Amino acid sequence: MSKSLHRRQDAWTYAIVGGLVAAPLVVVHNLYTGLGSEFSLNGVFVGGLVAGFLATRGSGDADRAAAGAGVLGGVPALAWMLPDLFVVALGGDGSWWFTVAEAAVAVVFVGFVLIIAVVAGVLGGVVGKWLASVVRRRTATHG
Repeated sequence: MSKSLHRRQDAWTYAIVGGLVAAPLVVVHNLYTGLGSEFSLNGVFVGGLVAGFLATRGSGDADRAAAGAGVLGGVPALAWMLPDLFVVALGGDGSWWFTVAEAAVAVVFVGFVLIIAVVAGVLGGVVGKWLASVVRRRTATHG
């Protein structure tokens, strides 16, 4: 197996770990705060931080791991919004073309939410990479 493929597989391993951290945080935060049809991606940032930290300390690609954690952590936030989104998009009383246009806007919105989740995960991954480098320097000087 090539080194690039091995790094990519490691990145997805760390992305799954980060996503498993992010998803419950997103759900718990939204349930605890009672945001209703709104959502928070704070948990995605934390999941990206964990994935970026672990990937930097391990042998994975930290940016790819954090982006993957963003996607996996953003799915619960997206699921949180989908019922309200479909009620608005498909519940219109307009003509057929207006309903099609609303559905198209809903699909674009879903993509937009996933892009925002990826950005939140990557920002967390940048902080995770920085934290891993700080830990590595301190371990090297004190260890």
